Amino acid sequence: MANIRRATILDRQSVEDVYAIVAGTSLSLSDDEWHHWLDVDGIVIAEVDDRVIGFGGIDTAAREHLRWLYLLPEYQRSGVGSTILRELEHIAWTSGLQSIRLHSTPNAVQFYSKRGYTPIPHNQQLGHDHDGVEMIKVR
Repeated sequence: MANIRRATILDRQSVEDVYAIVAGTSLSLSDDEWHHWLDVDGIVIAEVDDRVIGFGGIDTAAREHLRWLYLLPEYQRSGVGSTILRELEHIAWTSGLQSIRLHSTPNAVQFYSKRGYTPIPHNQQLGHDHDGVEMIKVR
């Protein structure tokens, strides 16, 4: 089973590697952005045998809270993604949020729907420059 924990600066390369494998592009965050995410305890790591296999990110002060949830392909559909999401939701609820907003890639909509997220009405969306579905989960 995967160990779930908060990220440290030592996890930066591993997080970037997972993102590159799953998204097919690089995660380009500046040093200041990395420190922001670490300062808000917003990155959650999943690891197996000391190897980072996935991560998620949440910023409870942002307009769109859940920023990332990526898992290496060989660990998808194993329950680890759901465990990461539950930890991110725990962070959100304990911070006082009453809802969690996210922008899902088209292939992850079913994953989020099964976990209580619903599409946001078009007139309430923030808007994005790439495909996906804006979703929300209300506490």
